[in-house]
Amino acid sequence: MAGLWSNELRFYLGAYDLSGMSVRASIELAAPVLDRTSFVDAAEFGTADIRRDAIEWAGWFDDQAEGIDALIGTLIGTRGDVLSFFLGTGTGDRAYSGTLFVAAVKPSGNVGELVRVEGNYKPDQSFDVCKHFGPKTTITTSGTTHGSVDDSAASTGTHQMYSNLTIYTTGTVRLDLQDSADGTAFTSLVTANYTAIGSKKSEFTGTLRRYVRVVSSFLAGSGSGTAIYVMTYKR
Repeated sequence: MAGLWSNELRFYLGAYDLSGMSVRASIELAAPVLDRTSFVDAAEFGTADIRRDAIEWAGWFDDQAEGIDALIGTLIGTRGDVLSFFLGTGTGDRAYSGTLFVAAVKPSGNVGELVRVEGNYKPDQSFDVCKHFGPKTTITTSGTTHGSVDDSAASTGTHQMYSNLTIYTTGTVRLDLQDSADGTAFTSLVTANYTAIGSKKSEFTGTLRRYVRVVSSFLAGSGSGTAIYVMTYKR
């Protein structure tokens, strides 16, 4: 992969977008933590036997009242929050996504200063090598199409969809992963419904066809407001 500028990286944890406040974010993982997919490069797998997982983040406090460390701290002791690193801002670029157990947060610094947050965020199982549908998408009306990605061929097996909803006002938000053999006629495969900010992992077993896109909407009768989301998928 070619080098990336910092503004081409995105970092999402649960319902929080840390991208705009980040000056550094890193994942340290032993090679076996990565789950092999069709998106994986052979060089990403090594022979490490010792698993040491850690995530470190450094950036600005988000405002003068509450630091980002306090926001992340609300996740301590929970399982299932989705972490996604986006490498690049184009639709179909690489991403690493997984669900975490947040064990501890160690903040340093004062409000308004550059701070470093050390996290003991353990992956429940592994991080999937995924593709994403680009930076955050704003939903204001139903039927917004995001994508599609051409993966050149279909695949069969268990496929994952990861989503983070960072802004929500009202209504039931539906995120619908769809596939197609020809890039024209799409079929729904798996959905994630939201009535609050948060993150979800969904999956299905079967055939994922060549073209993949996401369609966002508000469920009929639930009202419609404003929502912002990101999504990745593993083939």
